[in-house]
Amino acid sequence: MEEDEALLEEEEEGIRRHFGSSGGEEELSKMVKGLQQQGQNLPPDLTQVIDQLERHCLAPDGSLVSKSAYFDLQLAREEMSRERLRYLEAMAIYGEAIAMVEEYQQAVSVANLGGIRDVQGLYLQSDLKNPPQLYETLEHRMIVAEAAQRLRLPLISKDGEIHEEEIEKCSTMSHSSLDSTSTSVTISSSSNSTNFNIATSTSSAANNNLSLSATDAVESGVGGVPNRFLGITPAYLWQTQLQQTPLSMDMTEYQLCLSREIEVRLVAKCDKLADAFIMDDNDSSSGHQNSSSCLPERVKLIIEEMEREETALQEDLYSADRKFAEYYNVLEQILGVLIKLVRDLKLQHQHKYDGLQKTWLCKRCETMSAKLRVLEHVLLLETYTKESIPALHKIRKYLLEATDEASIAYNKAVTRLREYQGVDPHFDSIARQYHDIVKKLENMQWTIDQIEMDLTHPDHVNA
Repeated sequence: MEEDEALLEEEEEGIRRHFGSSGGEEELSKMVKGLQQQGQNLPPDLTQVIDQLERHCLAPDGSLVSKSAYFDLQLAREEMSRERLRYLEAMAIYGEAIAMVEEYQQAVSVANLGGIRDVQGLYLQSDLKNPPQLYETLEHRMIVAEAAQRLRLPLISKDGEIHEEEIEKCSTMSHSSLDSTSTSVTISSSSNSTNFNIATSTSSAANNNLSLSATDAVESGVGGVPNRFLGITPAYLWQTQLQQTPLSMDMTEYQLCLSREIEVRLVAKCDKLADAFIMDDNDSSSGHQNSSSCLPERVKLIIEEMEREETALQEDLYSADRKFAEYYNVLEQILGVLIKLVRDLKLQHQHKYDGLQKTWLCKRCETMSAKLRVLEHVLLLETYTKESIPALHKIRKYLLEATDEASIAYNKAVTRLREYQGVDPHFDSIARQYHDIVKKLENMQWTIDQIEMDLTHPDHVNA
């Protein structure tokens, strides 16, 4: 019996050495499947060898897969489950961050359109519990993070497969293009060795900091070849954007405020989701029934209730529209009556008053004109009397003679002036200079006279 067991162990060891590789494991599983299909026509030794193979080399679940492949598959499934959990957590946080930014932008647009001054109260109504600087910083960092991730997306072909050769070729060409244009990028040598800590405010449940250098650093959790558009890398994008727009608050405070608000929003959603699975008190008797079986009915009831509410709101809207139309018609009628009253009563009396005022003003103007004519006749009557007429004739004769003499003198002066201008074209300037000299001489003569008066009366000067 011991010899049989030793013989079986030697056979198993030989089979393991023969089928040790991955290809051998596949051949082994195929061989076992073929032997099992042959049924009971196998010798007992071979049946015992197959049992030993199933016990030591094949998977325990009866799938006829080698143990190494089975364990690798189990590890891959566990890793995929953990990766899926991390992805769902990141997507939940990312969705809440997007919702926060959208609510902030909506509140800002409402405040700008409505001219609301109490912006803080509007934020509280929109379930925004943090200052506006936090949401602006969050939006900016999300934009930079999405742009940086876009720069690291893998090269995917038209058939949807990722070809490693094309990725390596693209990476090599991208490196060479960046090296050839490195002189145009203004990054100092000291900054090439400096690490920049950038907070991943999105897609990170713990808000960890990524250490990115100015060189082509590999971002954790992001695959693909780092593409370079005009020499821009994800690390360079993070570096320049964070230097241009520094954080206005402390990083720890920023992360705490952000994580608290995201936690509150997620907890509220989880509570709503948990309430959806809670069974009603009427269904408490059927405790063995799964709570998820009532979920479609509850969802259907909620949808019907929402439809009823929507119908009621639409009816209220239609009723309000009808009432508004009635009010508008009444206002139109009231306005027509008011226009008729103003036109037929008030304006009619105003026209009559304006006509009477115009007639009175015309009569007054005629009266003033008659009074002026009477004053003219009285003035003429008092001026031209029998005693004053001879004197007025003499005055007229004297004025006519004086006018004739003045006109003759004027004509002589004009004639002489024309003669002078004909002789010398610069006569006007000479006459002006002569006039100025005469004025100066008069002033000097007056000054001399004053000095002589002072000299002749010294006592008066001393006094």
